[in-house]
Amino acid sequence: MCERSSVAKWAGMMVLAMAMTAAVQAQQPAAEADAAAAELKRGRLLYIQCRACHELKAGEPHKVGPNLHGIMDRKVAAAQGFAYSAALKGASLVWNRETFDKWLEKPSAVVPGNSMAFAGIASPKDRAALIAYIAAESK
Repeated sequence: MCERSSVAKWAGMMVLAMAMTAAVQAQQPAAEADAAAAELKRGRLLYIQCRACHELKAGEPHKVGPNLHGIMDRKVAAAQGFAYSAALKGASLVWNRETFDKWLEKPSAVVPGNSMAFAGIASPKDRAALIAYIAAESK
């Protein structure tokens, strides 16, 4: 009887542990979605400083900087109709999350001599949020 009671207790604890694990796993997608939404919201706020010079949507004109529509996975200095600096024209880079992160941190370190008048963003979290927003909005 004692052995059976121990087995029943153990089985009950296992069922409880599995139920708790399932509950936590069910909450993870919602938490991840909330985090992604918060990151995009932060990125949208950070983009305010970019929109004076850049557009994101197809068909919108270039400003002081090129329209960023379709920028992800595109070669640097490839937006049609924009007059890029010689430094950017000569760069053999592709815009992806890694390149964008380095660029947003300090453009002059990525492509010395480029004409973008932007000191950079020090915070890695802010850069990630801005990249996520630009990637989502420039498709």
